[in-house]
Amino acid sequence: MIGRDGSLWGHRGTMPIGSQPLSVEDPVKLFNKLIGILFLMIPIVASTVWADVRITKIGDSLVDTNALTIQGGFGQCINGLSFQQDAVVTHAEHQYVAYYDANRQVCLARKKLPTGDWRTIHFADYDFKSNDAHNTISMGICPKDGTIHLAFDHHGHRLHYRASRKGAASDPEGITWDASLFGPITSELEKGKPISITYPRFWQTPDGGLQFCYRQGGSGNGDRMLVNYDAETGTWGNTRQIDSREGLFRDSFGESRSRCSYPNGYNYGPRGKLHVTWVWRESSQGSNHDLMYAYSEDQGKTWLNNAGEHLPGPPHVNSPGITVARVSRAYGLMNTHGQAVDSQGRIHVVMWHCTDETLQAAGSKPGEHRWGPPQARRYHHYWRGRDGRWHHRELPWVAGNRPKIFMDRCDNAYMIFGTKRQSAKLADGHLHSAGDLVVAAATAASKWEDWKVIHLEKGPFVNEMLGDIHRWKKEGILSIMVQESPKKAHEATPLRILDFSLDKR
Repeated sequence: MIGRDGSLWGHRGTMPIGSQPLSVEDPVKLFNKLIGILFLMIPIVASTVWADVRITKIGDSLVDTNALTIQGGFGQCINGLSFQQDAVVTHAEHQYVAYYDANRQVCLARKKLPTGDWRTIHFADYDFKSNDAHNTISMGICPKDGTIHLAFDHHGHRLHYRASRKGAASDPEGITWDASLFGPITSELEKGKPISITYPRFWQTPDGGLQFCYRQGGSGNGDRMLVNYDAETGTWGNTRQIDSREGLFRDSFGESRSRCSYPNGYNYGPRGKLHVTWVWRESSQGSNHDLMYAYSEDQGKTWLNNAGEHLPGPPHVNSPGITVARVSRAYGLMNTHGQAVDSQGRIHVVMWHCTDETLQAAGSKPGEHRWGPPQARRYHHYWRGRDGRWHHRELPWVAGNRPKIFMDRCDNAYMIFGTKRQSAKLADGHLHSAGDLVVAAATAASKWEDWKVIHLEKGPFVNEMLGDIHRWKKEGILSIMVQESPKKAHEATPLRILDFSLDKR
């Protein structure tokens, strides 16, 4: 159960291996409740110095003056959504950004760091027609052979995939940067096996390889699949299932016999372990539920639970030892947030959901709104200690859009998100169409209990905040993609990359 410490900044708890998962449904002390209500009245204030951390804006570059916005059931944003892994990638002193432009073309821009000019390939052989915000672009770069990979425009559709020639990214000065670098669009990775997918993701392996992940099936009824890229042959293979829709789940909303996962990310940590956290969405009514965790020691061939026990197959809702925090569907738990692994192999997750206290303060109750009323949403930091215990802290701010988290070499944590603006409209009841960029931080010395906002960048921005994890790991520079909010439907707006240095003094 969650331990309560009466802290001004929220609450925390631990879970010993083998005990019951953390729960957010327990009552809290009256003091914490009153403090939480008070925080609703405190606006986010930008600052440039906090504790021993200094943030400095060192770059603001225009990628495209006319990037696409859409008008659909899931909002106006199509460039910069939380499930893109990745849209911004740095490799060999060059940074790459994948996006759609106002002409609805797939675009890949690059510049030489730190201050080169952006040069953009506009792929004229594909007409992007969708107004569905699910249909974003994801990009991967394979360090072993310098290939650039793009997957785009899917929501249960046939794969749209293309890759560059070898060396395109490893020898950026020695190639001509144009569309001829790339092969044709294909609907298959393994020869003769066309696939239909949602939520494509690329990530690099510790040995310089590349992997590709996608959902097979639909919301509430899907499985995650993983494929390996062979840099020597330039082919994909070994497609395998890495989680499962199977199993029986019961709660106050009813009974469900199928579901799908929504991962916060897939990240390699020390000793080559691949970590993943996720929530489930059931086929029956309601929001998402519970925080799950598993890891792999063989690049996703087999999986282990929180206690280090091997699972007999892909994780599913009834797999033992993978549920690390209980969050009811009544608390408006959102999916696909941020996660990171620190230098000691500790996994960190930041998600937003409501609690009894925040719902009461907002004049609501559990289950009244699918995603919870906006004023009741809070960010929650969950992290796993080296002993397998999970810890939890509720952050004091009203949540905006889905956050991302980054860990520096000293294991200090930085979170980026789009804050809620009072006048901002909601898309599909959950994401804000206009907000400001916020950077928050917490120190490892405090065990990440001292979260505070250290910077606010005025928007309004239409996107969820995405950062370049590759540049962050190499240089400690936080590059964040932002796109200005449109003033009218379908208006094209500037797309930019903001660069920040974060120094611990």
